[in-house]
Amino acid sequence: MKAANKQLAEWDAELNQLHERNGDLGLKVQMLEQELKEVRRDREEIKNSAPTVAEFPESADLLNQLRAQRKKTRAEREDVEVILRLLGG
Repeated sequence: MKAANKQLAEWDAELNQLHERNGDLGLKVQMLEQELKEVRRDREEIKNSAPTVAEFPESADLLNQLRAQRKKTRAEREDVEVILRLLGG
C-alpha cells in the first residue's frame, strides 16, 4: 500500500510539473499572438503611410528652372530626362 501511495505521489508531482509547464507555454503563446497582432498593425500603418511613387515635373519645366538659377548651364533636355528616369527607378 505504501508503494502505491508513493507511486501516486510521484505521478501527482509529475502531473503538477506538466500543468505548470503547459500553463507557461500557454502564456507564451498568448504573448506571441499579441506581439504578432501589434507587428501586423504597425506594418499596415507603415504600408499605408509610405508614398508609392514620386512625381516629378516635366523635363522641360525642370530645365527651365535650372536655367533660371544657373544661366550658363550646359544641360540639355535629354540630360534632364535621363536624370528623371534615374530618379524614378
